Amino acid sequence: MPASPAVLDVARVTRLEAWREVLAQTFVPLEATPLGEEAAFHGRVQAAPVADLQLSIVSGSGQVVRRTRRLVEHAAADLYKVGVQLRGRGLVEQDGRVAELAPGDLAVYDTARPYELVFERDFEMLVLVVPRRRLVSRAPGLDGLTAVTISGARGSGALTSSLLRGLDPRTARQGAEAVYLSDAAVDLVAACLAGCSDSRGAAPGADAVVLAARRYIEDHLADPALSPAEVATAVHMSLRHLQKLFERRGSTITGGIRELRLERCWHDLADPRLAHRPVAAVAASWGLVDAAQFSRAFRARYGTTPRAHRADLTARDG
Repeated sequence: MPASPAVLDVARVTRLEAWREVLAQTFVPLEATPLGEEAAFHGRVQAAPVADLQLSIVSGSGQVVRRTRRLVEHAAADLYKVGVQLRGRGLVEQDGRVAELAPGDLAVYDTARPYELVFERDFEMLVLVVPRRRLVSRAPGLDGLTAVTISGARGSGALTSSLLRGLDPRTARQGAEAVYLSDAAVDLVAACLAGCSDSRGAAPGADAVVLAARRYIEDHLADPALSPAEVATAVHMSLRHLQKLFERRGSTITGGIRELRLERCWHDLADPRLAHRPVAAVAASWGLVDAAQFSRAFRARYGTTPRAHRADLTARDG
């Protein structure tokens, strides 16, 4: 996630080079090209974290924003973006697909691959930035669902659009509230993507197997003895084959178990209702029984210790 202050509010930018710097600071390096007279060009960004997500509102004059292959290669980012059109109309292009967005509609796109956003006139878009690890476990087959229009007028798309549009980066708060909101946002985006997958036909067999394996892992995270071999047996597949399916999706079974356990601990340590529980007990409740190993893994993943993470959230809530 790009480093940014607690709340970023960049006033109206009229110089193109300055605008590109703002976009890079807020998201990832991007190219921006005005549509129309460059003298009339303008843009604005307001952004704030919501737990480990980032919420932004981007507005400006007509323009094309590109994440080129060169930028992907020189500035890698393991993030998904969820764009919700607030005003005007937009296009999201990626992987040979084009999502046309009217106000309220949304689409998901991947910063690890080239994409293009087109706004022919003045626009405003809400952008939720989600770490890849938060979304891939909930939305198998995600690579086939980028740049697909999700209607904000019905079903899970309406719920997701309403929740995200109700958030405001200028008043976003950290702490337990943000943790719950981040979970709700990611779960609703995953529900939208599942709806897109269903509407395009049954998921491929490999995706269905990986989804079943991840669900089994989630259901048995508290068992310290949970192993890749057990997961493979549960989904009626050889361990070697299942490992290959995970590897094709940029993960491993062991890594998936570890990531989910650390994620659960991250959230529980931020939960004020669990403040009385020792850190080691929280870790053990998710199958991480070696306290020293847990602390090292947590620090490697989040850049802070479990105790410091809990203390930081407690201080913010206070």
